[in-house]
Amino acid sequence: MSTAKLSSLKSQLKRLRDARDRLRLGTALTGSFFWISGILAAWFVLDYGLHLSTLHRFLMMVVSLPVLAYGLNRAFTALRGWGASLIETAITVEHRHGIDGDLVAAIQFDQGQAIGSNELQQAVVDYVSELKEEIDVFEGFDASHVRNRMLGAGLVLLLFAGACFVAPRYVSVFFQRLSMANVSYPTQTIIAAIEMNGTAISVDDPSQAATLGYGSPLALRIACEGVVPRHCRLQITDAQGGSTEAILEPELNQPGEFLYSVPRLIEPIHYQIFAGDAESPELAIEIIPLPTLKVELAATPPDYAKNIHLSSSSSSTHLAVLAGSDVTLNVISDRPVNPPELTLRRGANAWTELLEETNDTSNIWKLPTTLDALSNVQETIAYELTAIDEHGLSPASPVRGTIRVVPDRLPSVSLRTIHHIVLPTAAPMIHYRAADDFGLANLTFRLEIRRGETAPRIVEVPLRKYDAKSPPQTLVEGDYALDLAPWQLQVGDQVQIVLQATDFRASAQEILGASDPLNLEIGDESNVLAAIAEADKQSEQMLNELIEQQLGLGENQ
Repeated sequence: MSTAKLSSLKSQLKRLRDARDRLRLGTALTGSFFWISGILAAWFVLDYGLHLSTLHRFLMMVVSLPVLAYGLNRAFTALRGWGASLIETAITVEHRHGIDGDLVAAIQFDQGQAIGSNELQQAVVDYVSELKEEIDVFEGFDASHVRNRMLGAGLVLLLFAGACFVAPRYVSVFFQRLSMANVSYPTQTIIAAIEMNGTAISVDDPSQAATLGYGSPLALRIACEGVVPRHCRLQITDAQGGSTEAILEPELNQPGEFLYSVPRLIEPIHYQIFAGDAESPELAIEIIPLPTLKVELAATPPDYAKNIHLSSSSSSTHLAVLAGSDVTLNVISDRPVNPPELTLRRGANAWTELLEETNDTSNIWKLPTTLDALSNVQETIAYELTAIDEHGLSPASPVRGTIRVVPDRLPSVSLRTIHHIVLPTAAPMIHYRAADDFGLANLTFRLEIRRGETAPRIVEVPLRKYDAKSPPQTLVEGDYALDLAPWQLQVGDQVQIVLQATDFRASAQEILGASDPLNLEIGDESNVLAAIAEADKQSEQMLNELIEQQLGLGENQ
């Protein structure tokens, strides 16, 4: 059976099928475009007209998604029949022209899909081939509505291009807001900058709260551009939900700047700025505690003071140490901070060092190993300590303290005796008393013997000596019979006695203390007896005066 007779008709059917597919695709695409454009236009009207927040924009989009899904579903129903076979296309042509199955049968016979005798197949094919001049397969096919829809879509695109050209900022902001960005549509008044205590506040991410130390002052500076309003309105919401408003007047020298300040802020707040037709997103200020620094001081006393009980550590900011002590200083912070800054003052000199973090733990800081300012402390040192944490906050006031050197006073020594005129070989009884704040090392009598005009002779008589390992002797008192016989004294000689006491300091330099001089005069027996008699006479007189005073008191009573 020859199939050449149907080739022209089959070609026309294929072109009809492709045209219908293009029509379906155009209808689906333009329908989807119109639905999406309509939804976007509705979003813009609602968002621009109602100034929707991020949450409200999200809800608007969620609510409109079912509508968009319904519209897209309707648009894509136009694709039904997409990719129809040649037989299905022929059936539609038969229905259009009222042909009773001959066209479909001829194509089936031509494709070998139908069963029949050769005579029947040839007869059907010949019949259809004779009708092909009378059949217009494109009869009833109308693509004008798709062209109109394409024209409408083009007009919408033209309007969008015009909007992008005339108001590009509006278009850009609209799509940014659809992505949940916190931006605002252009206004005549522009809030150009917001500063808190001199630090710029970013409005791109209002969920990121600014931080302020507890009790710190708050100063908000709002800078406006464009059409500057006469005043600015600040709406503040506290932690309990209470709302207050403040009307801000422009600065005298800067009409575009508005300032709001409070001396102390102790609770978190949310605030929003309204300036002309512009408004900021709702911003937040979070209150965080100020960092605290704890100082731990410890002292290692010098060798000479190992047996002296003195507080060697302190958790306060003040410490008393002995001269020559080595002091260690540790700082404990309650949160991560930048290296604390330590300022030391010794007399008129001052210098600043940065502490370094210990290796074994965090938030504990110590003096740099290269710093020996607190080694062998000999005079009082004042210090000041401060630090800044990750939020830029520092303690309410610098930590101040002193490392006070406890002074080591000279030993206190005194001597006394009853008789000041003695025989050359006498052993006068001398009462001595010596005291020191941290312990005595040696007690020695120093004798200066004078005879006429000759140079005085110096003699030292050891009294007591204490071992460094023994408990410190802070007070020593007693009587000592000073034997003068070894010095071969003569009548008329004069002896000046001084008791010298030293602090025991081992490797340190000893400090010498001395009593007032005790003067003895060497005489013969008559001189000694006369002195004794004179002393007895004076004692008798003093006793009589005491008795008279007592008797007088008795008579008065």
